[in-house]
Amino acid sequence: MQGKKTPADRYAALTRKDLNQWAGSRIVGRGRSYQQLGRVSSLAITDDGGLIAWVDGSDRYATMVAIDEGCLPESICTCPYEEDCKHGVAVVIEYMERIENKMRVPKAKKDDERLELFESEDLHDEPDDEDDDDDTFLSEDDRIEIDELIKGMTKAQLVELIHEIAGKNPEAARELVERRRIASGDVRSMVMRLRLEIRDIGEEPGWQDHWHGGGYTPDYSDIRTGLETLLKAGYADETLGLGEELMKAGTDQVEMSHDEGETAMEIACCMPVVVKALDQSSMNPADKLSWAVDVVLKDDFDIFTDFFDYLNRKHSRAAWNSLADRLLKRLSGSKGVNIADDFSRSYARDRLSNWAIHALERADRKDEIIPLCEAEARKTGSYERLVKLLMASRRREEAERWINEGVQATEKDWPGIAANLRNRMREIRTRQRNWPVVAAMQAEKFVRDPYLEIFTDCKKAAEKIKAWPKVRGCILAYLESGKLPWEQNSWPLPESGLDAPGAFRDRKFPMYYELIDIGILEKKPDQVLRWYDTLPKKRFGWHDIDEDEIATAIQTHAPDRAIAIWKNLAERFISEIKPSAYREAAIYLQKAQKIMVREKKQAEWNLYIEGLRKEHGRKRRLMEILDGLDGGPVSKRRRRSSGKTRKA
Repeated sequence: MQGKKTPADRYAALTRKDLNQWAGSRIVGRGRSYQQLGRVSSLAITDDGGLIAWVDGSDRYATMVAIDEGCLPESICTCPYEEDCKHGVAVVIEYMERIENKMRVPKAKKDDERLELFESEDLHDEPDDEDDDDDTFLSEDDRIEIDELIKGMTKAQLVELIHEIAGKNPEAARELVERRRIASGDVRSMVMRLRLEIRDIGEEPGWQDHWHGGGYTPDYSDIRTGLETLLKAGYADETLGLGEELMKAGTDQVEMSHDEGETAMEIACCMPVVVKALDQSSMNPADKLSWAVDVVLKDDFDIFTDFFDYLNRKHSRAAWNSLADRLLKRLSGSKGVNIADDFSRSYARDRLSNWAIHALERADRKDEIIPLCEAEARKTGSYERLVKLLMASRRREEAERWINEGVQATEKDWPGIAANLRNRMREIRTRQRNWPVVAAMQAEKFVRDPYLEIFTDCKKAAEKIKAWPKVRGCILAYLESGKLPWEQNSWPLPESGLDAPGAFRDRKFPMYYELIDIGILEKKPDQVLRWYDTLPKKRFGWHDIDEDEIATAIQTHAPDRAIAIWKNLAERFISEIKPSAYREAAIYLQKAQKIMVREKKQAEWNLYIEGLRKEHGRKRRLMEILDGLDGGPVSKRRRRSSGKTRKA
């Protein structure tokens, strides 16, 4: 009996799909970046198998993750984001990486201060306006130890200690120098230095050559230290101005770079400081939100994701209300977009309207959201968003009306949106258990996209009303002749209520590949062989289809035909005259051999192999591979002949 899985087993079993299902692909991407940047520290396992860690973001957050057997993870965090956040994702990925590298993760102490934080009822209360400026990430015990050390030192000893630490830590030395300059009122020269340094670093794009091990990644650590120093001295507006220049130069640099995101991550490391500067700046609350929205709207490389967190914090209703009015005004004043326009313009407008919706929600103006989405749907084709909101509001009839309109409006230019809307309607009918209409929709979907998965879904729906034999017959007749199923006299299903597809001019009938696939799926080897034999051959007499799959499907029904197909495949690979192709040929030869032995045709098989040896005797690697087939060389005489060939 298999024992209960350990926490390590549960986390090791997680896949990328699981993580995306848990937190969403965008948050997973941010969490992965945080982990890669080394922002997870002091990882430990709690007594009940949970994970706990510090994660450095725009502040230092305590994060805890738990996972039950057979479930997705759940996390809580001291960050303002109330749902599963990127900090939790970063902790999970860090733990998974340590498991993979067989690194030990310590047990959490019972008096761990992070556990006490999670016992507080005010975990996600709105943060105080005052910033304690505590970016040293020192524990209380560490502070006490350092205080005791300093108390026992003379001024000269303290100065010597500072010099010693600064000598070992260039960042600390730079910060001390900058603090001295700021204290003397020399802020302008520091701002100018950072501005020039941003320009200098941003001029050269990053690159990586993983084949030869070379590369260049810009180092923004000094920039971050300078920004932090400036902000701690109380110059939030100046820090924000430099941050804006950094974002512009950084975006241009990432666009020019040829690496795997290293340059983007370097720039992203500076963003928590810029977010703090925004929060402490002299702008009014609504201007701060508007500034952050503009940043995320211009972020095409997911560099400035910290501003998403800022926009998900608790801000005053008045600020959200003002932001909503501004964004609605921008939408009404922007150049109109219609569905025939290019996708990028519509996408940009949808992003803007998404933030308008977000602001309306936070401003408690929810009654304005659906009217806004109705207007935008006709401008940008964003019908899916509208339908989702209507369904969430239980306005099903309106949702169905907009689905029908959306399908008609988007089918020509954006068929993907139309397909998603049809899927939404099918989900509605499925919840209603209206199986005749569901089956009709699946049949229409199959005609549009004749894939096996859709054929199977159609079968499941039609079987619920015992109509599958007739539906199947009409679908197969369509694949053979091109006559649409619902135009055939024996069609048993009602109209779907949506736009049934017409004839496709670019299709040729019979649709051999689809008919063969269905024959294989239904385990009807006679049908597979029928359509395979009538399938038009490509150049050199080859079929543009997986003939190995054909042979496998018919091997019991028509063993001689299966053997012939596998022999033909093997001989094609042998003709390529390269060892890798010979190995591929051996796979098909073994399959043919297995059937011939089963059919008691060992002698015929030996003659066939003998013929290959005579024809290709000079191909030494092929001879070795043939020797390696089950049973080894067919005879001593052939082994001697083979040896002479190798000697020659």
